[in-house]
Amino acid sequence: MDLPKEHLSDALDRIAAWRTDPDSALPCPVCGASGVEIIDRSARPYSEWYAMRCAQCGLDAALHIPLAGPAAY
Repeated sequence: MDLPKEHLSDALDRIAAWRTDPDSALPCPVCGASGVEIIDRSARPYSEWYAMRCAQCGLDAALHIPLAGPAAY
């Protein structure tokens, strides 16, 4: 299942919490079940990509967060 738009903010909150403590059992942004899996597949410095999966509800989504990239001098 893709991430429903109404849960995007919750998903971004989960990613922020996961970055602070990658070993914590976070709730799924869709169903609330504990243990959502987050995988960092980023291509920094240009973008951040995260895979998010939940065994309970079948969530299997990729979130793309574009970054500004390196400054040209």
